[in-house]
Amino acid sequence: MNAHHFPFMARLTTRLHHRARLPLLALIVILPAVGCGGTETEPTEPLPTSSARLYEGAVLIPGNDSEPIDDSAFLVDDGRIMAIGRRGELGLPPGAGRVDLSGKTVMPMLVSYHGHVGYQDGLSYDAANYTRTTLIDHLNRYAYYGVGAILSLGTDAGDVVFEIRADQDRDVSGRARLLTAGRGLAAPDAGPGAEALRESAYGVTTEEEARDAVRELALSGVDVVKIWVDDRNGNVEKLDPDLYRAIIDEAHARDLPVIAHVYYAADAADLVEAGVDGFAHLVRDEEMSRQLIEAIASNNILVMPNLGISERGTHREPPDWLDDPLLLESVPPDVITRAKASFERRTSERVDQASTSYAMMQRSLARLNAAGTPIVLGADSGVQDHFFGYTELRELELMVAAGLTPQETIQAATSRPAALLGLDDLGQLTAGKRATFIVLDENPLDDIAHIRSIADVFMNGERLDRDALRADWVGP
Repeated sequence: MNAHHFPFMARLTTRLHHRARLPLLALIVILPAVGCGGTETEPTEPLPTSSARLYEGAVLIPGNDSEPIDDSAFLVDDGRIMAIGRRGELGLPPGAGRVDLSGKTVMPMLVSYHGHVGYQDGLSYDAANYTRTTLIDHLNRYAYYGVGAILSLGTDAGDVVFEIRADQDRDVSGRARLLTAGRGLAAPDAGPGAEALRESAYGVTTEEEARDAVRELALSGVDVVKIWVDDRNGNVEKLDPDLYRAIIDEAHARDLPVIAHVYYAADAADLVEAGVDGFAHLVRDEEMSRQLIEAIASNNILVMPNLGISERGTHREPPDWLDDPLLLESVPPDVITRAKASFERRTSERVDQASTSYAMMQRSLARLNAAGTPIVLGADSGVQDHFFGYTELRELELMVAAGLTPQETIQAATSRPAALLGLDDLGQLTAGKRATFIVLDENPLDDIAHIRSIADVFMNGERLDRDALRADWVGP
């Protein structure tokens, strides 16, 4: 392992968190989770006299390495899972309610490692939209589609993102949890690709500027540090290796992981040598070599495939998913019309190039996964017309199409990113964790496309009012 590289999880266990963690239950009743192979979410017994609920009958996907539990039962009280077993194994506490989920599947809410909040507002995509109201709306959209936490990766200027995160530390109900990298670092005017996002990044030209920026980020309490190492097809200056080495060194001194936006294989190889902790994209100029894949895997560097952005370029005509009724529940028709119009400007040559690059990315992802690389969900949602929450669901389908199993993909979208981000109470359905889960009409282990069959979302034991959210966005 590189002398400059600190293993990600080792650093996580020693990190002094900038915000208080919620205490574990003093007493948790744990029963063995014996594994093998319109939703009725109101209690089916007389009105309960306590906050406890016993959910019964669903296939339960824990989100970790454990097998699913058929005909499960899990007891929820005060927003946490108190016990898990099979139907009939758990008694009904006095005054508790009973909820029948027969025929359904439950799984943890998703944790996404890569999004950009605050800029999209209807047809407008602009830095002027970056307000508390807009951010909260976006977090509601993530929750609507079953995303329980989102890391906004490098485009958050100002204090509002930290204020919202602090509010959520005191009140974990409702919308998706928000984590942030604050402002990312790049060469001047060479950060995010979208013009609206460009000013959100630091533009650094000297090692001292780079180190000062990291110190400022650490003081503000960011969750990770983001860097862009890309010349945007030769149109901007790429972040100099001496500068990103200084950034990585300074961040590691403050127990902060560094996540790199990367495009070229040569840059990825040098970033591994420099001690980077994760990649926000796959290499896109060539298929990853065996040596690069082994270096990434042996250094335990996380990779978020971010397939959706590139897969979109493979279409000459608007793809069918733009007419998915589930998407239309949160996106008004004029925004869909604009998204479809973007495909009219594509040439066959561009589509062919994108298809070749995307096929290489698929092969690279399959090989990374086979090598044991920690793959995590990251969809770049929040870029214009890459829709909050829905894009994450599509990303899971693309990961399976690239060679991951549904079980591997669900783990990459739940327990693994939650652990890497220090979200100790999310990402798994096990005793002691928060009762933050999705109820599905179909089992995504049978077909990952069933991840779209959302019947209900529960956050900290409370049912999310998806009907009210949908009415606010697109009407009754």
